[in-house]
Amino acid sequence: MVLISNNGKERGFETLDVVKRYFQKIFTVIPKDVREQLMDLNLSKDELKEVKKELVFLPDEKQKEYLNELSKKK
Repeated sequence: MVLISNNGKERGFETLDVVKRYFQKIFTVIPKDVREQLMDLNLSKDELKEVKKELVFLPDEKQKEYLNELSKKK
């Protein structure tokens, strides 16, 4: 795929900063037990969305630690 910039130069999409940042991140899928624990927290839809954004880039063990801390605050 080729993108054409405003100045008419062609460049590949992989040169875009947002694409570079995305592929530099290592992320995981949220495991079932973590999702269940999330549902038990009774968060609003917006809060749940924000927490999921935080969790998705953490390894499994860190996800569980994060949720344990969050549940202590609730």
